[in-house]
Amino acid sequence: MATAPTPDDVAAACAAASRPLAAALAADSGLARRLAEADWSAGVIDEGGQFHRVLVLPGVGAVRMTRTHEAAALLRDRMATLQILGTTAALPFAVPVPLTEVVGEADGLPAGMAAVVQQYLPGGAHPPHTGEVPVLRGLCRTLAGIDTTPLAPHLGPPFTYRGPWTAEKVAAVQAVPSMLAASHGPGLWRDGSPDGPGGAVSVDRWAETVATLTTTHTAWTEDPVVPPSLVHGDLAGHNMRWQRAAAGRDGDDEGRWHLTGILDWDLAAVWDPALNPAYLALWHGEEKLEVIARDSDEALRGRVWLGWMALETIYDASLREGPSSEIPPPNWPKLLRKVLPRIERAVAALERRGSGPPARR
Repeated sequence: MATAPTPDDVAAACAAASRPLAAALAADSGLARRLAEADWSAGVIDEGGQFHRVLVLPGVGAVRMTRTHEAAALLRDRMATLQILGTTAALPFAVPVPLTEVVGEADGLPAGMAAVVQQYLPGGAHPPHTGEVPVLRGLCRTLAGIDTTPLAPHLGPPFTYRGPWTAEKVAAVQAVPSMLAASHGPGLWRDGSPDGPGGAVSVDRWAETVATLTTTHTAWTEDPVVPPSLVHGDLAGHNMRWQRAAAGRDGDDEGRWHLTGILDWDLAAVWDPALNPAYLALWHGEEKLEVIARDSDEALRGRVWLGWMALETIYDASLREGPSSEIPPPNWPKLLRKVLPRIERAVAALERRGSGPPARR
């Protein structure tokens, strides 16, 4: 939801805008004037998530402002990642490179806030459940081909956002069928799954399935089965900027969507490249995973990673049960109908992958 900026937001934008980067000025001779003359109060706030607020002024820039001390401490690394991607990776799309230095408490900002002006990237989200396969597959190839050596010091480790699968977290997910049986009746879990007794998500095998998938995800991270490469971490929705093409001379390009930029690299890591097509499939259509992935083994691993994401969804939903939660409980029947089949497919993919060696590129 877009809202008007507060006085603190405008003050942070002005503080950052007064400190343009030399590299940005060299690339854009009019940047300093636009930043100095910008009316940041006319922008809109995109709440941006748990760790940031973003003040967007189209045509000028987007001011990222941290909410916490932890996020403020990481902001310079986040900007270094974008600067490297924007200047050395020869990407076929734009990234929101920093236009200014990062400013913080020493510059008069409130405690816990750091701010920076980034390049404004026009465009919007692609319509969900659609997408051109060659473009999406090409993106996976591009990300896998990026040299991560200069990026590595600035990237977070895998599992940065949700954390690793600890024994306590595994046990909590394993206990969800029993928890729901006590609070909603024994039929809820069965109603959400087409898998019969003995199936991967049936009550009698649930604990085994959770243990298998979480152990696999940890093992694939600690001892990679393929060379790790750059994983964005959230290739969905408004993080990807698309624009519709105007009609060409022959009208061939009219109405086609073109990827013009990718935002929010905060969760980027050097990890299994199968995560990129898995994230894309969640937005553009899970049935496309096999044709988005670069090869058959990557597609199978992507299915397994989608199972991990489904387990995370169940875990997050379980935290909303009980009187201590400030967020209402989820619609469990709807949620289970959505995520349990993903987990079934993940187990089946893991079993198929175990039947032979990985595909060679």
